[in-house]
Amino acid sequence: MAILILWQQLAENYAFWLALTVLAVVPTYVLYNFVPNTFKDPRRRHLPPGPKGLPLVGNLFDLADSELVRGKARKWHQQYGDIFYTKIGGTDYIWLSSPKVVRDLMDKKSGIYSSRSPAPFAQDVASGGRRQLFMQYGPEWRQLRKASHSLLNSTTATKYQPIQDFESKQLMIDLIESPERFYEHNRRYSSSVIMLVTYGYRLPTWQHPLVKKIYDILDNLTEMTAPGAHAVDSFPSLAAWPQFLLGNWRTSAERVFEHDSKVYLELWDELKTKVDKGVAAECFVKDFYLNNPQKFGIDDLLAAYTCGGLVEAGSETTATTLNNFVLAMLLYPEAAAKAQAEIDHVVGSDRLPTWEDEKDLAYVRALVKEVLRWRPVNKFGMPHCTSEDDWYEGYFIPKGSVVILNWWAIHFDPKLYSHADEFDPSRYLNKPLPAADYINANDPYERDHFTYGAGRRVCPGVHVAERSLYINIVRTLWGFNISKAVGTDGGIIEPETEMVRGFLSVPKPFTADITIRSAKHAAVMRKAFDQSQEEGIVFR
Repeated sequence: MAILILWQQLAENYAFWLALTVLAVVPTYVLYNFVPNTFKDPRRRHLPPGPKGLPLVGNLFDLADSELVRGKARKWHQQYGDIFYTKIGGTDYIWLSSPKVVRDLMDKKSGIYSSRSPAPFAQDVASGGRRQLFMQYGPEWRQLRKASHSLLNSTTATKYQPIQDFESKQLMIDLIESPERFYEHNRRYSSSVIMLVTYGYRLPTWQHPLVKKIYDILDNLTEMTAPGAHAVDSFPSLAAWPQFLLGNWRTSAERVFEHDSKVYLELWDELKTKVDKGVAAECFVKDFYLNNPQKFGIDDLLAAYTCGGLVEAGSETTATTLNNFVLAMLLYPEAAAKAQAEIDHVVGSDRLPTWEDEKDLAYVRALVKEVLRWRPVNKFGMPHCTSEDDWYEGYFIPKGSVVILNWWAIHFDPKLYSHADEFDPSRYLNKPLPAADYINANDPYERDHFTYGAGRRVCPGVHVAERSLYINIVRTLWGFNISKAVGTDGGIIEPETEMVRGFLSVPKPFTADITIRSAKHAAVMRKAFDQSQEEGIVFR
């Protein structure tokens, strides 16, 4: 009996020590083999400085609350300098926080700073390897980029102005009839414009079934692009492990792909049929299809995702900026008043502002730029990835690093922008040209802002986006007064200033009092829209 008891105790102790050994060895194994470290690569001792993270997860918890990231990005810039380092899991993050560093690396060394990091969830499975946004730099990406650029350059983008003109006139009517729904009116506008530009389809109401499909895809995209959202995108080498160990990530990604690809293929196939029948409207997809993408090795799924990617890029980003414009007018009414005074002087009250007025509206142009500086389109900055190891001013930048254009630090750097926390369009009165003209400035400090990115992955739709923002902002200010709402108790309702959860800088829904400036303004807006409805969208 004594021997049996002794044996049992030994067995229990063995199990205990075995479990303890496993708990110690497995994390050590993962840390050594899946997390970059100085033992395997001594060059990593020369990484840029940055906030200390935790073992294995790195700075994941520092970046987990997306609402706080922009503040931390600014704080770390002040603490560690123009280039600093963080880590999430096995992925290195290098933050470029001055115009000079962005120019030196993303622009001058664009050949190795233009890729994307491996994303087994977001790209390989959830996007079927076809999403250009996540595509690594190489021949396939360059081919797609060339096609996008040829159809969205400054000359070609001008032909889409009738679409933007028409939709902005409907936006004015929507604001007359239900101003309290401005938030969704701006979203409808941006979705309808990009759908017309891309596929030739209008979205006349927020309730249109295609709107829900688009925003379901955008919700999927927002979820998968948040840093640290999926373990396999932070530790790509774990993709070979059994998926049940990682939350059945592959099954989840397959569901996303099934949904998104179905929507995009249906749109692509329907447009092809219309082109073949000779009834397709003027749009990006028509031109893209007629250029015979198959001869460039672009199959139907890749073509569908390429065209769908334009909808992703243009829907929420433009809507977000328009809604942030409304928020800025509530918080800084003096800017709205100055813009309206200029518009009244140049345009008067007998007609709507037009494209031709822009050259004479210096303050309005500056206001558009200031909105983009004050609230860039996402909370994290613009991520690229290095395709080779590199050194910069004594710092080692490993291959595969996520390199972030830290526009929050740049745009709010008091050395670059006086009173940077304030909304002040006058800072741009000496920058009369469109943002696209400043992107390639030889002096990086001559750039107006960095919201459209840098290097070879700079936003290809910058010309279309600039026109959308101008025509809607100028017409909204021409026709309406924007002020803080008043509650039933007579008190002023301060607007919500936080952003919704996720990747983009989407403001949380807020209230605003949007009123028509005069009966005459309302009549002009109604007449303009009625005439546009009679004529249709006329391409000149």
